[in-house]
Amino acid sequence: MSDRKNPFRHSDNHSASWMLTFADLLSLLLTFFVLLFSMSTIQFDQWKSVVRTMSDQFNPKRVAVDPQPHSTPQSLLKEKVPGLNQAYLTALLSRTLSQDPILKDAIVHRVRDDVVISVPASFLFGDKDAVPTPDGVQALKQLAGTLVQVRNRLLIAGHTDDRAVRDRMFRSNWELSLARTRTVAGIMADAGYREPITALGYADTRFFELGAELGSARRNQLAERIDILIINEKRERGPYDIF
Repeated sequence: MSDRKNPFRHSDNHSASWMLTFADLLSLLLTFFVLLFSMSTIQFDQWKSVVRTMSDQFNPKRVAVDPQPHSTPQSLLKEKVPGLNQAYLTALLSRTLSQDPILKDAIVHRVRDDVVISVPASFLFGDKDAVPTPDGVQALKQLAGTLVQVRNRLLIAGHTDDRAVRDRMFRSNWELSLARTRTVAGIMADAGYREPITALGYADTRFFELGAELGSARRNQLAERIDILIINEKRERGPYDIF
């Protein structure tokens, strides 16, 4: 009889069932925030003890690692200080080289933020040779007198064409290009340029940068060259500095 008087007797229990789901949700949220809090306030010394205990228990033969602090300076990512204005340097070097009988036909141009003096190797050296001519030595000494007043970092790069080296002194164009840059750097150092100079040899790896529209003769002349780069940053010692 009671069932007939109250046909919806399960309605009360059904209406309150949502509270169980809500309570479960609150419990999960509470657990989640407790977990976040415990991770953010972890005690490293106690955590190391737990890790060491578990490692000794499950892997007793493991090799113990004792990390030590290092004092490596953060110098690789430090901001570079710009040097002299590149437009001013381009005008200054163009005027200076135009007065030199050997370097007057050298090309002064801009590559991004750097000023480059491209000197054909025939102005300074013999064919596939790294011995400078007397006139080339004198021209480089006069150029060093100008560059010593420039507070920018200096880089010298040697380039060659794709012809094989016949001189037994050099096994490849790599050695030839690097020998020429070291020779140029040494002459400039002897002339009074005492700041560090970076010397690089590229051989014929940049030969493709010279367009075919230049013609075969002009292209081969510019392929065999010495590039003196005035970098747009103040001078400082680097890993390739030789002087």
